[in-house]
Amino acid sequence: MKKLLICCLALVLCPSQSHAVLTFGVPETFDSAVTTGSTQAPDVWYTDRYAPAAFTSPVSFDGDNRLLHSISAADGVDNRPASFSSAFYNTQGRKYDLPAGTGGLSIDLYIPSDWATTGRRMAGLWGTGVDGSNTIADYPIIEFASDGSGPRFQVWDSGSGWSEIGLPSGFVYDAWYTLDASLAGSTINYSVGDITGSVPSLGSVEIDNVILQGHNTTDGVDYDIHWDNLTITAVPEPSAFLFGGLVCSVLGANYYRKNKQAKA
Repeated sequence: MKKLLICCLALVLCPSQSHAVLTFGVPETFDSAVTTGSTQAPDVWYTDRYAPAAFTSPVSFDGDNRLLHSISAADGVDNRPASFSSAFYNTQGRKYDLPAGTGGLSIDLYIPSDWATTGRRMAGLWGTGVDGSNTIADYPIIEFASDGSGPRFQVWDSGSGWSEIGLPSGFVYDAWYTLDASLAGSTINYSVGDITGSVPSLGSVEIDNVILQGHNTTDGVDYDIHWDNLTITAVPEPSAFLFGGLVCSVLGANYYRKNKQAKA
């Protein structure tokens, strides 16, 4: 049985699944504190572009524990150090490295009523798509914004820019919406409720990291973003891998049943 367990572990586990916080199919509910840092490290939410004013959990909001992501006027262009004066650094968020083989991202985002009239990009779920040589190929992005044509969800197409997918049926403010982005062969598919969109994946075979972003301005703005239930899913595995995993599962289950009966 020891050899069986070793075989199964070698077959179904990949090295980067040592990440303790995010596991395929298991939502991160932000009931415990996230670890943040300025530089890339395992199981750390590290700065992407420019650190937001706050990125902390658990924070009680709307009846449950959430992740609070705050943007501050003190971090607008006019108040940042000269080396960060570019509008590039108005995008302020944190990044988390994902297990190998991640193919999908989803998260719940609270949309308050005052976002309807800001005339700005407000919050987005981002990722970094990589190809078979682990080179950046694309950026899965889905955001809520109210600039330009008004309140909507929009997705990023690296070939042509933003693509608007609108608002789901029955959309109301002061409510939660699940943003979903997933690789599907040659496309990245997006959804929020009953609205969907897709763009070319440009050779992406997995999603290397997840990034939660907010957006500041030249003068600087103050607002909060609330996130919950971050979930990752795996890229479908080759059939041989799945068959091996199934064999291990069956053998393990049979062993458990026999062992349990012997002890009864």
